[in-house]
Amino acid sequence: MRCLASLVFVAAAGLCVASVAWAQEGVKKPRKQAEKGAQLQVPGLDQWLEGVSLTEEEKQKDEALRKEYGPTFTALQQQMNEIFTEEQLKIRKEIAAKGKAEGKKPQEIAKLQAEAVELKPDQKEKLAKIQSERRELQQKLAKALLEVLTPEHRAVVEPRVAKLLKPVPPKKEAPKEKPVKKEKAKEKRAEEKKEAEKKKEK
Repeated sequence: MRCLASLVFVAAAGLCVASVAWAQEGVKKPRKQAEKGAQLQVPGLDQWLEGVSLTEEEKQKDEALRKEYGPTFTALQQQMNEIFTEEQLKIRKEIAAKGKAEGKKPQEIAKLQAEAVELKPDQKEKLAKIQSERRELQQKLAKALLEVLTPEHRAVVEPRVAKLLKPVPPKKEAPKEKPVKKEKAKEKRAEEKKEAEKKKEK
């Protein structure tokens, strides 16, 4: 259970870099551009492209990626919100708002939220599943983004998504008990059983 809790936190901290700016606990209204109207907010995209002056062709492809991936991210965010109780959501929102006002990093906000809100085992399991799906979706988005950028812009964005695209190491299984130890434990239990039976006879 401790391992699952750690996994939930690590995943939350990693994905929060993108999701806090997009939607702290609900779906944020899309920001409006002066020339194009509403633009879909997709976790990670704005952070990856920060400071990059896209060409007109790249802007069109960026908009297409937002339209393709935005609805799925929105649905996953809504599923995530449904995991928490109203009280838990309230606490998380307050922490996110305060952390953002204080200029804290998304990872720091995620850590504070995890410490403040204690989840039940079933909540942890559901949260881990959704976060895994979100990570996979973000990986697909990152790869798709790199394919539509110019070589110059790709060189800027690639280091920003490198950690996300890095394969997650497989979960280490607990070492199996050695046969010798198993035999000794079995013998010990048998001896204890005999002793208990002798005491009953007396």
